[in-house]
Amino acid sequence: MSMNNHSIIRIVTFFFFFIFIIINILFWIARQHFLEEQMSDRIHRFELAQRLIHHPSGNFEEELKQLFITTSKLSSTFIKNSAKELAEFPFGKIVEYKQRVYFIKLPPPPPPPFMASFLPPPPPNHHFDDLVFEDLKEESLWLLWVTFISIDLLVLLFFGYIVKKLLPLHNLKNAIVNFSDQDAFLNLPISGKDEISQITKEFNIVLDKIASMRQARSLFLRNILHELKTPIMKGLLTTECLESSEHQERLKQIFERMNYLLGEFSKMERFNSGEWQLNLMEYRFVDLLDHTCDLLLCDKDSFIIQAEEKSLIVNVDFELFTIALKNLLDNAFKYSHDKPIITLNTDSIKICSTGYMLSDENRVFTKPFNRTYENSNGGLGLGLYITDAILKKHNYKLYYSHVLGVNCFEIILNA
Repeated sequence: MSMNNHSIIRIVTFFFFFIFIIINILFWIARQHFLEEQMSDRIHRFELAQRLIHHPSGNFEEELKQLFITTSKLSSTFIKNSAKELAEFPFGKIVEYKQRVYFIKLPPPPPPPFMASFLPPPPPNHHFDDLVFEDLKEESLWLLWVTFISIDLLVLLFFGYIVKKLLPLHNLKNAIVNFSDQDAFLNLPISGKDEISQITKEFNIVLDKIASMRQARSLFLRNILHELKTPIMKGLLTTECLESSEHQERLKQIFERMNYLLGEFSKMERFNSGEWQLNLMEYRFVDLLDHTCDLLLCDKDSFIIQAEEKSLIVNVDFELFTIALKNLLDNAFKYSHDKPIITLNTDSIKICSTGYMLSDENRVFTKPFNRTYENSNGGLGLGLYITDAILKKHNYKLYYSHVLGVNCFEIILNA
């Protein structure tokens, strides 16, 4: 499951991982502190027991039990050889044997040689030379371990629960990314009652409405286009049968304008309905230009080619891209008395022609309707809108500029 660096699941995972590490570090610190406190208490009790050896008062064994200590039947020699040493200090050693803790009393260290003649010998106390104390106080880490493991398990279970709840959100994002115009629903199961399931359900409802509206719009436009095409063609044929006059020419212009607009609306409907799918292949620009000339019923003498890159190869949909070129060249022919100039570069195609600067309204190619076109040859500016849509479909960009009375439309191939 791939996720970006800003994914909620990734952030939650990092947060829980950080908390998990902090909990384990705190447990280790608490464990070390507990062991140090346990050893300090043990040393203190063994020191008190050692004092009782030299200063007995009453029942020795009872006094030891008050310190949670008793004398062991094991010999000091056996314990020294078999037990694991835990701590050592000048007068004794603490060892562990079979999960029991013992204290072995050591003889006092001999005085330095230069002091031996001045100090009296230590009083004999042979009765305690082989004495081994056993710690009766059972101090276990089981409660600390149980607490630590319980907290870790709770954190892991909570993390699993959160990820399980967030995973549908990740799947919803992927479904939206992979959603196509042909889909009416997101391909996701809706089983829960949480917010993500509700969002998916509402999203499917919206998609269903959009699909219904798209279908109704497409059906309506196709019916309109089909019903209008027949009377327009009949009107054109009828005007051809009339005698030449001002009224006949006026009628002809009206029907030609209607036929032109009908074609533009048809192209726009195909774009909006998603019927036009790109079939990208590499073509020589000269081949694309030849087909464009066939569409415009013109020859290559109608324009000038300035080619810095004579063998320009473009990766395009042949039909769509030639329509875009046709629209740009058609505008250049209509609104200029000079020959348009086509300039080919490695990363751009520029079509320039003399003429007035386009108005602000006509320079917004994302709008399909521009009311400033009022003659029969102009249409409603749908040509530039369709051209811009085609180029965007190819991930190209269309730029317009006007310098010294020259209009330039530039197609950026490496957008």
